Amino acid sequence: MEFLKELFGGGPLTYEQLAQAAKDKGIQAVNAAGGAYVPKGDLDHAQGQVSTLTAQLGEANKKLEGYDPTWKDKAEAAQKELEAKQFDFALERALAAAKPKNAKAVLPFLDRDKLTLAGGEVVGLDKQLEALKKDAGTAFLFDAEPPRSTSMTHQYGGEGAPDKKDMANAALRSLFGKEG
Repeated sequence: MEFLKELFGGGPLTYEQLAQAAKDKGIQAVNAAGGAYVPKGDLDHAQGQVSTLTAQLGEANKKLEGYDPTWKDKAEAAQKELEAKQFDFALERALAAAKPKNAKAVLPFLDRDKLTLAGGEVVGLDKQLEALKKDAGTAFLFDAEPPRSTSMTHQYGGEGAPDKKDMANAALRSLFGKEG
């Protein structure tokens, strides 16, 4: 910190005087507030590690090629096989959710080239399934959805027909002499 004593010269300085004194001495100021300043020793150490690790990676790749010259091809083939299995699993899961009568029977009717896997979901499947459901030649592969009823089902079928609960309540009311 001796260089600071030389800058200040034993007395207080204004900013302009300090800047001029630093310039005269050849001292360059760096604003380290943003983390831009890294000590030279740390930078040299990091650069040394990068070059060492790069050399080690190159040596490891050479050794692998020496043991099995086709290791890269095998790794790529294994990766493609893994992706194909992931696609097949996602397709089977999505087909099961569509509830066909037999999911394996639907597979030959799908154009797999137009399907892609994105985020675990099979893109393009819904469109193909809807087309299969509407086509008279493939509609048999899917169950027709039963109509949803929001009212109670009655014992005798038609609308307004009394159910067993209503009949029991009417019988109890008649026993006790209370009407409706």
